[in-house]
Amino acid sequence: MNQDRADIEAVFSKYLRSLEAADVALASEVWLQSRDVLVVTPIGRFRGWDGVKEIWARTQKEFSERKVQASNVSVVVSGDAAWLVFDFVFTGKKADGKPLVLRGWESHGYLRTADGWRIAHLHYSVPSASLADPA
Repeated sequence: MNQDRADIEAVFSKYLRSLEAADVALASEVWLQSRDVLVVTPIGRFRGWDGVKEIWARTQKEFSERKVQASNVSVVVSGDAAWLVFDFVFTGKKADGKPLVLRGWESHGYLRTADGWRIAHLHYSVPSASLADPA
């Protein structure tokens, strides 16, 4: 169980690096290559590996700089499935040069495969404007 947790944390670390670099090749090492993958974001729902690639392409196009800080990471392993939940701060620079800071929460569902643990589900959310703390 401790080895599974360590392996999932390594996949998670690679996920963060792939997002910051908007690197689809690196992302392909952590995502399940399946039409069953589901990703839920504030900008929409994406399905399958093609959906993941679309998100990474949009991230690369829309942000010239990206940095993700993860905190409060929790991992639960249950047989060949696991879930990981964390708080994030995403800081970036939009393509037009304007800075952006997003804070929120993200959940991952992982499956054990012949190639190791892979992300099969991702859901992230940010506080609604009406509920967010005043700046």
